[in-house]
Amino acid sequence: MILGIGTDLVQRDRVKAIYEKYDKRFLDKVLSDFEKKEFIKLKENAKVNFLCSSFAAKEAFVKALGTGFRGIYPSDISIEKDDLGKPSIRSSKLDATKHHLSITNTDSYTLSFVVIEK
Repeated sequence: MILGIGTDLVQRDRVKAIYEKYDKRFLDKVLSDFEKKEFIKLKENAKVNFLCSSFAAKEAFVKALGTGFRGIYPSDISIEKDDLGKPSIRSSKLDATKHHLSITNTDSYTLSFVVIEK
């Protein structure tokens, strides 16, 4: 049974501008500790895609929950990838549920789609 769906579209240039302006403050607000460790390892040209993917997935996730960022912060959610690159969400809000996450990046946008089911 589907409990919720969520989608989000992020404009790459907007995220890049915010990152360039706020740097570490933006990272601390958006990324989990796990994600920050992964982010540091990336080459400079991959960092904006990482930020866009993470933020879009988290926005889609809280939309699927139906709560928005009430009672949960972006830094409380981790986006992880398996050995094949399949993304997944790690959050205490996913207790007894299963989820599906899809993320796609273009030169201008990042789109994320989440389905939460029981």
